[in-house]
Amino acid sequence: MSYLPNAAIVIPAGEGRPIPGDGLLIPNLVGKVTADQGSGSIAVMEGTAEPGFGPPTHIHHSSEELFYVLQGQMDFQIGDQRVSATPGTLVMVPRGTVHAPRVVGRERARFLVIFAPAGPDGLFYEIAALAQENGGAINDNDSRIEALAVKYDTEHVGPPLQ
Repeated sequence: MSYLPNAAIVIPAGEGRPIPGDGLLIPNLVGKVTADQGSGSIAVMEGTAEPGFGPPTHIHHSSEELFYVLQGQMDFQIGDQRVSATPGTLVMVPRGTVHAPRVVGRERARFLVIFAPAGPDGLFYEIAALAQENGGAINDNDSRIEALAVKYDTEHVGPPLQ
Protein backbone atom coordinates (compact mmCIF):
# COMPACT_ATOMS: atom_id res chain seq x y z
CA MET A 1 0.00 0.00 0.00
CA SER A 2 1.34 3.43 -0.92
CA TYR A 3 0.66 6.76 0.80
CA LEU A 4 2.59 9.07 -1.51
CA PRO A 5 0.69 12.20 -2.58
CA ASN A 6 0.44 11.05 -6.22
CA ALA A 7 -0.09 7.32 -5.58
CA ALA A 8 -3.32 5.38 -5.34
CA ILE A 9 -4.58 4.08 -2.01
CA VAL A 10 -6.47 0.80 -1.92
CA ILE A 11 -8.10 -0.28 1.34
CA PRO A 12 -9.70 -3.74 1.07
CA ALA A 13 -13.13 -4.41 2.58
CA GLY A 14 -12.96 -4.84 6.33
CA GLU A 15 -9.63 -3.04 6.64
CA GLY A 16 -8.62 0.43 7.77
CA ARG A 17 -7.65 2.15 10.99
CA PRO A 18 -10.23 1.33 13.72
CA ILE A 19 -11.60 4.15 15.84
CA PRO A 20 -13.62 2.54 18.64
CA GLY A 21 -16.68 4.60 19.53
CA ASP A 22 -17.26 5.75 23.07
CA GLY A 23 -21.04 5.56 22.76
CA LEU A 24 -21.35 9.27 23.48
CA LEU A 25 -19.41 11.50 21.10
CA ILE A 26 -18.31 9.16 18.34
CA PRO A 27 -19.74 6.06 16.70
CA ASN A 28 -17.63 3.03 15.83
CA LEU A 29 -15.53 4.17 12.89
CA VAL A 30 -12.88 2.78 10.59
CA GLY A 31 -10.54 5.29 8.99
CA LYS A 32 -10.26 4.38 5.33
CA VAL A 33 -8.20 7.40 4.26
CA THR A 34 -6.73 9.52 7.04
CA ALA A 35 -5.32 13.04 7.13
CA ASP A 36 -1.76 11.71 7.15
CA GLN A 37 -2.29 9.62 4.03
CA GLY A 38 -2.34 10.98 0.52
CA SER A 39 -2.23 14.74 0.13
CA GLY A 40 -4.42 15.58 3.15
CA SER A 41 -7.13 16.86 0.86
CA ILE A 42 -9.67 14.27 2.04
CA ALA A 43 -10.40 11.89 4.91
CA VAL A 44 -12.88 9.01 4.64
CA MET A 45 -14.30 6.99 7.53
CA GLU A 46 -16.88 4.20 7.58
CA GLY A 47 -19.14 4.27 10.63
CA THR A 48 -21.82 2.29 12.42
CA ALA A 49 -24.07 3.58 15.18
CA GLU A 50 -27.12 2.40 17.07
CA PRO A 51 -30.51 4.16 17.07
CA GLY A 52 -30.45 7.27 19.24
CA PHE A 53 -26.78 7.95 18.68
CA GLY A 54 -25.81 11.53 17.87
CA PRO A 55 -22.95 13.86 18.77
CA PRO A 56 -23.42 17.41 20.07
CA THR A 57 -24.43 20.08 17.58
CA HIS A 58 -21.20 21.44 16.17
CA ILE A 59 -19.35 23.40 13.49
CA HIS A 60 -16.26 22.44 11.48
CA HIS A 61 -14.73 25.79 10.59
CA SER A 62 -12.16 24.61 8.03
CA SER A 63 -13.67 21.54 6.34
CA GLU A 64 -16.75 20.38 4.54
CA GLU A 65 -18.29 17.24 6.06
CA LEU A 66 -20.15 14.77 3.89
CA PHE A 67 -22.27 11.85 5.05
CA TYR A 68 -23.37 9.02 2.78
CA VAL A 69 -25.98 6.74 4.36
CA LEU A 70 -25.43 3.06 3.50
CA GLN A 71 -27.94 1.46 5.88
CA GLY A 72 -30.56 2.63 8.36
CA GLN A 73 -31.99 6.11 8.72
CA MET A 74 -30.39 9.30 9.97
CA ASP A 75 -31.70 12.78 10.66
CA PHE A 76 -29.50 15.82 10.19
CA GLN A 77 -29.81 19.30 11.59
CA ILE A 78 -28.10 21.62 9.08
CA GLY A 79 -28.37 25.25 10.09
CA ASP A 80 -32.04 25.74 10.93
CA GLN A 81 -33.28 22.86 8.74
CA ARG A 82 -33.79 19.23 9.68
CA VAL A 83 -33.61 16.59 6.97
CA SER A 84 -34.10 12.83 6.95
CA ALA A 85 -31.68 10.54 5.11
CA THR A 86 -32.20 6.93 4.04
CA PRO A 87 -29.74 4.61 2.24
CA GLY A 88 -28.27 6.24 -0.83
CA THR A 89 -28.66 9.78 0.53
CA LEU A 90 -25.66 12.10 0.54
CA VAL A 91 -25.62 15.07 2.91
CA MET A 92 -22.94 17.72 2.38
CA VAL A 93 -22.44 20.22 5.20
CA PRO A 94 -20.49 23.32 4.14
CA ARG A 95 -17.66 24.46 6.38
CA GLY A 96 -18.79 26.90 9.05
CA THR A 97 -22.33 25.45 9.20
CA VAL A 98 -23.97 24.36 12.45
CA HIS A 99 -24.99 20.71 12.14
CA ALA A 100 -25.62 17.42 13.92
CA PRO A 101 -26.48 13.89 12.76
CA ARG A 102 -28.66 11.42 14.67
CA VAL A 103 -29.49 7.77 14.01
CA VAL A 104 -33.28 7.34 14.04
CA GLY A 105 -35.64 4.40 13.65
CA ARG A 106 -34.98 0.89 14.95
CA GLU A 107 -32.09 -0.16 12.75
CA ARG A 108 -28.37 0.39 13.22
CA ALA A 109 -27.01 2.90 10.72
CA ARG A 110 -23.97 2.38 8.53
CA PHE A 111 -22.53 5.38 6.75
CA LEU A 112 -19.49 7.09 5.30
CA VAL A 113 -18.13 10.32 6.76
CA ILE A 114 -15.88 12.40 4.51
CA PHE A 115 -13.94 15.54 5.41
CA ALA A 116 -12.54 17.83 2.72
CA PRO A 117 -9.91 18.85 3.45
CA ALA A 118 -8.86 16.23 5.96
CA GLY A 119 -8.21 17.38 9.51
CA PRO A 120 -11.27 17.03 11.74
CA ASP A 121 -10.93 13.24 11.45
CA GLY A 122 -8.03 13.56 13.92
CA LEU A 123 -10.54 14.62 16.57
CA PHE A 124 -12.18 11.19 16.42
CA TYR A 125 -8.87 9.38 16.94
CA GLU A 126 -7.97 11.53 19.92
CA ILE A 127 -11.41 11.25 21.58
CA ALA A 128 -11.21 7.46 21.12
CA ALA A 129 -7.81 7.51 22.85
CA LEU A 130 -9.31 9.45 25.78
CA ALA A 131 -12.12 6.89 25.99
CA GLN A 132 -9.59 4.05 26.08
CA GLU A 133 -7.82 5.75 29.01
CA ASN A 134 -11.15 5.79 30.88
CA GLY A 135 -12.27 2.21 30.30
CA GLY A 136 -14.06 2.86 27.01
CA ALA A 137 -16.16 5.89 27.94
CA ILE A 138 -15.62 9.56 28.55
CA ASN A 139 -17.46 12.30 30.33
CA ASP A 140 -18.86 14.76 27.78
CA ASN A 141 -18.02 17.54 30.24
CA ASP A 142 -14.32 16.60 30.16
CA SER A 143 -12.44 19.83 29.41
CA ARG A 144 -9.99 17.87 27.23
CA ILE A 145 -12.80 17.33 24.70
CA GLU A 146 -13.18 21.06 24.09
CA ALA A 147 -9.41 21.50 23.88
CA LEU A 148 -9.28 18.78 21.22
CA ALA A 149 -12.20 20.34 19.36
CA VAL A 150 -10.33 23.65 19.21
CA LYS A 151 -7.20 21.83 18.01
CA TYR A 152 -9.21 20.44 15.07
CA ASP A 153 -11.04 23.72 14.33
CA THR A 154 -14.35 22.28 15.55
CA GLU A 155 -16.76 24.03 17.90
CA HIS A 156 -19.46 22.31 19.97
CA VAL A 157 -22.42 24.70 20.04
CA GLY A 158 -25.30 22.70 21.48
CA PRO A 159 -26.71 19.39 22.65
CA PRO A 160 -27.32 16.36 20.42
CA LEU A 161 -30.52 16.24 18.35
CA GLN A 162 -33.56 14.80 20.06
